[in-house]
Amino acid sequence: MNGWVDLEHRLWQELKENSIQDKKILVGFSGGADSLSLLWSLKRVKKQNFEACFVHHGAGSNKEYRDQALVFCRDFCRTHGILFHERIHSGDELHSEAALRDFRYEALTDVQKEIGAEILALGHHREDLLETRLLRLIRGTGPQGLVAMTILQDGIFRPFLRISKSDLSLYLNHFKLCELTDPSNLDLEPFRNWIRNEWLAALELRQSGAVNALARSLEVLAESQLVARDFSGLIRGNCILRGAFLAESRIEQKRVLAGFLLKNNAKNFSQAHLEEILKRLDNSQKVFTFEVAGLVWLVNAQQIRVQESI
Repeated sequence: MNGWVDLEHRLWQELKENSIQDKKILVGFSGGADSLSLLWSLKRVKKQNFEACFVHHGAGSNKEYRDQALVFCRDFCRTHGILFHERIHSGDELHSEAALRDFRYEALTDVQKEIGAEILALGHHREDLLETRLLRLIRGTGPQGLVAMTILQDGIFRPFLRISKSDLSLYLNHFKLCELTDPSNLDLEPFRNWIRNEWLAALELRQSGAVNALARSLEVLAESQLVARDFSGLIRGNCILRGAFLAESRIEQKRVLAGFLLKNNAKNFSQAHLEEILKRLDNSQKVFTFEVAGLVWLVNAQQIRVQESI
């Protein structure tokens, strides 16, 4: 047995599904719970062919913390035998969130090219994705803007988009690892911080579970946008052609299922439902049934059909 915990099994599944388990990866490492979880889980699961990079934003009100974080990340990588890179902004102070983000991505991309890494891995988690979607809605996005971030997009790997920040903290606690907390995250001036620390916190206080429900609803809407490819050759009314479906990649299978569920008026499904359906369909039997997402799934050698559960 490999001794992996649940988060590590999920990471390995994402690496395999996206066919990047053997590719060289650069991890954007800040010392926070998300990037520390990502780096540590890659070390345990992938074991090799990955490196880390810390990006320092240079002068500014948060410089003291960034100096501390640089030392922390450098020492952590040295202690655990991880190749480490650093980039420090040496020009005028970067003031806006956009300027900070642009410098960070430019620096990571430069290091990625230098070391020949095919993939850049970032620790964005479920709450990050929700905040990004809310920001886009507030700015007037169309439905396509709700997709926001995906697990693998333009060479950027974000395996934790379905994992909560609290689960990442529990993961680190399991291994007795301590992350750094950026004090600037408490500053309510950036709109994203206000949404996170004031608006969403107030919503959850007013109605417990509302934040998770909102995240699920936006995920379902985003899933409907991912079904841009024409799957008419696979979907026939309330049936999916089983052979053609199984020939698709796992990511495409999820898209087919999302479109199929929407076509059959099943709107309250989540990523967990899609994962469970795929798990049940991974069955060598020619004929079997199961129930997921309020539907009974009837499977035979030729097709996958659904009917409403009684």
